[in-house]
Amino acid sequence: MRESGTGVFSRAGMTAPLTPALALAYLRELSLDLRGAVVLDAAGDPLVGDRTLAGPARSLLAADDAPVAADGALHVARTADGGAIAVLAGDFALRPLLEHDLAAAAQALATARADLPET
Repeated sequence: MRESGTGVFSRAGMTAPLTPALALAYLRELSLDLRGAVVLDAAGDPLVGDRTLAGPARSLLAADDAPVAADGALHVARTADGGAIAVLAGDFALRPLLEHDLAAAAQALATARADLPET
């Protein structure tokens, strides 16, 4: 490919937003110790995932405190459209890598119902 001048990577980036279900699948695939995850819409209502994490995620977003939960560390990232994605990481999670992947998923995630592709 190098000789032909054909590029290997797309400079255009992602062409469509991740759906909430795909965002959770993406994070589960990448994480070593992910105990739970939830995607919230802009109103704070859960779209997919572990609904029991919705309340702690909303509290964490409101308080802007350190991510802490009873059985792991709760990490939350806001999406561009006002939603959020939260993951509960266990002791074996590589936290800096998880936070990076969470931020990338949140950036590509569409939580507004009008933005979600039809399935």
